[in-house]
Amino acid sequence: MDALQFEIARFLAGKAMQKRRTTYQQVGEAVGWNHPTGRGLGPHLEVILHYLSDRGLPPLTTILVKKMRRHPAEDAMAYIRGALGNIDIEAAQQEVFSFDWSTIHELAPIRDALPGGRSVWLTSFWGFDPASWGCIGFADEWRRKAYVSKSQPGGLVAIYVTKNKGPENMRGKVVGVLEVSHELGHAKEFIAGDRWREKELDPARKGKWPYAVKATRAWRIVPEDWRPVEELFPLAYDGSNPELIGANGVPVSPDEAENLFELDVYEVPVYGSANAVDSTIQTLESALAPSRAVRPASRPYWVGETDGPKHLYMLRLKGDIAAYLGRTAEDMEDKHIIKVGFSKSPLARRDQIQSAYPKGAFEWEVFKPDPQPENAPYANAEVAIAGEDAMKRRLVDQGAEVLGGEFFLAEDWLIYNTWIAGKVAAENAQASDDA
Repeated sequence: MDALQFEIARFLAGKAMQKRRTTYQQVGEAVGWNHPTGRGLGPHLEVILHYLSDRGLPPLTTILVKKMRRHPAEDAMAYIRGALGNIDIEAAQQEVFSFDWSTIHELAPIRDALPGGRSVWLTSFWGFDPASWGCIGFADEWRRKAYVSKSQPGGLVAIYVTKNKGPENMRGKVVGVLEVSHELGHAKEFIAGDRWREKELDPARKGKWPYAVKATRAWRIVPEDWRPVEELFPLAYDGSNPELIGANGVPVSPDEAENLFELDVYEVPVYGSANAVDSTIQTLESALAPSRAVRPASRPYWVGETDGPKHLYMLRLKGDIAAYLGRTAEDMEDKHIIKVGFSKSPLARRDQIQSAYPKGAFEWEVFKPDPQPENAPYANAEVAIAGEDAMKRRLVDQGAEVLGGEFFLAEDWLIYNTWIAGKVAAENAQASDDA
């Protein structure tokens, strides 16, 4: 095997020692692969599988699965059956989990490169806004003591929004993750003054949850990956009741924590913390891992997220844009302020951009794609860049007003033509990439 194949195998062995399955995206991000969803990894995985078989070792690649799945996809199973015959995949995975991979020198995982050792808990909030609410809170001191005694500093707390409170599109869904210290204090110390006043003026929340534990980091799950809490954590959620989960928090088993580590997230600020924030869109597992050297990109750009499948997007500013630009309503008739770009998650990019604006009458919406496809249609950033560049060219060539960066003022007809131009350019780039 070559150096890359050994790196992949060691990563898989690390997962096996944690008794956790892993995804193509997690492998791709861990080894700096250009296509985190696994495009092009097949030949390397086949070499690894034969290497293990020749040495009489358990088939590590059987624990490599698609997101939210227990077993490899059928195309991967064809490789596995070709090397091992018609095996019982569940039994093969358990053999991988039970083997002590630390005894195989060249495959022994590097422990400090793994995000293991963190406990995961589940609780509920009425929303998720760590930039102004930097803690978890308890109604009683004994509840806080119980959490601290059973958790570790730096542990993770998954947050779902209660089903009868909070933004409607978030209710019942796991939307964020907090890294929580064991620094204790009154909740007022860890909540922004305006939010604290808002809470205390609300009769339903006044005086609640004063016994706080400070959060140190936070990640927002991209909206495309929001999952109902009972789907993401069936045992943790169904094994308790919502009131107890919200009041005390409940631990999440390692098996269910796997589901959380697979989700795409981006880091957001925490109130009272001066730590630098990495807004890269990546899996939670990659966000938690120590920094590592990665293979240099083939083109000089940085997109603020790991490479892999992308959407083109077009955001539109909602509100009275005539007032926003200081112009007359007649001047703005049939015109819109838009932003064009590409991302793993158009909804997350919308939220990141919106977070830079004060709350008010102006909000960004994802105008295109509509509806957004479940899977990103373009294989990588290079393909998506061709689409973004085509959109910018069309806007400039057809007389859209440049408002700075990727923001434009354009008429309806030009906006639709621009979107078509971007899609065509990206599709042609992808066809060339596949050829």
